[in-house]
Amino acid sequence: MALAIGLVADVSAQTVTLNMESGSASTDAANCWSFQNVDYSNSSSDIITGSWTGRTAQLNGGSHYISSPWVQNISGNITFKHRLSSTNQASNKTMYLVSYDYNAAQYDTLYTYSNYTSSNATNVVSASISVNKTGVYKLFFSFTGSNGSTRGLIDDISIPATYNSSPSNGCVPTNTAIDTDGDGVADTQDDYPNDATLAFNNYLNANYSTMLFEDLWPGKGDYDFNDLVIDYRINRITNANNKIVKAQMFVVLRAIGASYKNGFAFQINNLSPSKISSVSGQNMTESLFSLSSNGTEANQSYAVIPVFDNALKTIGYTGGGTGVNVESNGGTVAYDTTTLTINFDTSGNGVTLSNFGGSTFNPFIVINQTRGREVHKADHIPTSLVNSNLFGTAQDRSNPGQSTYYKTANNHPWVIETSTSIDYMKEKNELTSGYLKFIDWVISGGTTNTDWYSNTSSGYRDASKIY
Repeated sequence: MALAIGLVADVSAQTVTLNMESGSASTDAANCWSFQNVDYSNSSSDIITGSWTGRTAQLNGGSHYISSPWVQNISGNITFKHRLSSTNQASNKTMYLVSYDYNAAQYDTLYTYSNYTSSNATNVVSASISVNKTGVYKLFFSFTGSNGSTRGLIDDISIPATYNSSPSNGCVPTNTAIDTDGDGVADTQDDYPNDATLAFNNYLNANYSTMLFEDLWPGKGDYDFNDLVIDYRINRITNANNKIVKAQMFVVLRAIGASYKNGFAFQINNLSPSKISSVSGQNMTESLFSLSSNGTEANQSYAVIPVFDNALKTIGYTGGGTGVNVESNGGTVAYDTTTLTINFDTSGNGVTLSNFGGSTFNPFIVINQTRGREVHKADHIPTSLVNSNLFGTAQDRSNPGQSTYYKTANNHPWVIETSTSIDYMKEKNELTSGYLKFIDWVISGGTTNTDWYSNTSSGYRDASKIY
């Protein structure tokens, strides 16, 4: 066959060729090559290589070209051979290679040869043109000229691209999508069209979520849930195979209603620390967390990633009192945003979105530089480094044997998370005094008053208690 990929388009082929050895332009036209005033010749005086060569009509006006099928993503050297059939009026002849961009609807001249002379016109010119184009293209191998009887000859066309025509449907493109980085995801769908390693943003939470912490666990404390207040959002970035390549976590530290030097981290349940290749952006000022070389906490069964180890230093507060941004006449500073970047190991099977999802993301604080004293959301498992002797003491009613963690006898938690950013309590005001339906929601096990934090109707809030 004259076409390397055969009569049926093979989208996996990375080279499209035409060597004229079919002996029939109409045969190759069935594979979406087009011919304008060009046919094949097996005359010994015309042959460049093989038994057949493409030959134009006499170059004394008009259009003379071979156009390729539609191809996609040209990358490499386009090669072909050309010459004239005689030296008659050779200096009036020019050979062009022109590309046509389907999406942009524009032509681009890639190659021009106008050095035919009466002495060299019949010598074979081996052309090699380096091209790097992303998109859908048709290539025109064209001869022009005036006067005389000489003809243009061409052979051995090779295009480093993917065949992209439909012979059974009028030779239209089978795929018109642009894929700039060549990862198999069209630019219109690719969040990172210029990076073949990245493709899709996958936000764990649609908006910034708020987490409110009490830090006197296993004691209940004042239950104002402002000992540490953060907003966060996580973007898990996947490649074309939907495996997580990296994640970005944006942590906004808003308030500290305590004098404790609390740290903040999260565990990815059931994920081996070896699946993390590196972490950057952590705010480490103390010796609270011992980090492995990849940025995860050492001696953990699952991947634990510290974000900061001293909230007061992270937010930049050096004043006294009970904290910052919790009292109308107390200390105030601007919020601090920590941007964490987590790179995942992609050498194995990769990490899926379910490996790092809502059920496996497990945030916690470590209280006042005491590593074993960590506080998670209700019924979220602790890390390997927790001091399990604290379970079941004071007001805590954790029962690891029943997978019950971080709740009081009345199901009260030490950590609250909301799906949107919310206001928090002023210092020494219980959450229940500002959010009046919160206790009903807790007692119900989360089945009633699910809008306790967002509803501002009468009976839902006492705004005087909220910061």
